[in-house]
Amino acid sequence: MQYRATQDNHFDAVLRCLALLSAVGCFGTIAFYVTEDWTLWRCLYFTLITITTVGYGDLGVSPLGEGVAALLLLCGIGTFTYSLSTLVQIATDEEGARRRKMRRNIEDCNDHIIVCGYGRMGRAICAELNHDGVACVVIEHHDPGVQLAHEDGQLVLQGRASDDDVLRSAGVQRARGVVCAVDSDAENMFITVTARQLNNHCLVVARAETAESARKLKHAGATTTVSPHEMAGRSAASALLRPHLTRIMSGDDMEGQFELGEAAVHERSTLVGQTVQEFGCEADNVVFVAIRRVCGRIMVRPRGSDQFESGDIIIFAGSHQDAQLVQERAGYSNTVMA
Repeated sequence: MQYRATQDNHFDAVLRCLALLSAVGCFGTIAFYVTEDWTLWRCLYFTLITITTVGYGDLGVSPLGEGVAALLLLCGIGTFTYSLSTLVQIATDEEGARRRKMRRNIEDCNDHIIVCGYGRMGRAICAELNHDGVACVVIEHHDPGVQLAHEDGQLVLQGRASDDDVLRSAGVQRARGVVCAVDSDAENMFITVTARQLNNHCLVVARAETAESARKLKHAGATTTVSPHEMAGRSAASALLRPHLTRIMSGDDMEGQFELGEAAVHERSTLVGQTVQEFGCEADNVVFVAIRRVCGRIMVRPRGSDQFESGDIIIFAGSHQDAQLVQERAGYSNTVMA
């Protein structure tokens, strides 16, 4: 992983420079302490003014001490110059500072989505997730994709998403889901297996080019598989056969005021025990399409007297504002505590 390798190289360089400076300082101090009748502080002081080429005189140094000083001039000055220039370069490295900031931001992510591959599909997924307020972490191996993700303002790591360390650095243990969107079924297979091993509870959506690949990906642990070509074909056919429905579903005729959504009812949500009709009075523009109970039973077009229960999955249709209201009421973090 290039990002981690750069971080490790900088850390090793800093340690190396500090070790070299300490070694030169200790050598000069001890050597002058042995050859001269000086205190430790005076020995260290003379060592420092020697390797920094400040030079305030020889301070009455003996012939043996002159030999030590000559050795410091030959070796110590070069070591000091190399170490100082290296430390300054690291401190003023804007790219390194940007990567460190990126790493801190990724470490702060929680309940986010990891998007593996920033091609056309990965970019579209991130745009849609960002529109819904969901944080994304992109893993991209190729330089052009990494640069494009940076330009789009995404959190991005460079490396192979099938690498355990890369997925861990992206916070897979804290992630809500992983999207395998690289253009290789084999690579998506490896990513799926790795992600499932590191987080058995997250959703894994994998791109599949063929039906056979989709079957294998599901067997490997993918929650859902998608085929870009198949989805594009279905969308084109739907636009031809059901043009008005397609325009409504895409928001073309309603200026983005219609969308399908889903929400999981938290056990401490204020929706628990409330009927569909009672909630409908608060959000009269929401249409409840179906409710999936914990037992697996699906209630299509629920009646007004049906009550919401803990663990329900609500499928609904409405505006973006309606969708946000349902999400807030179904969750627990935004509910009012007594």
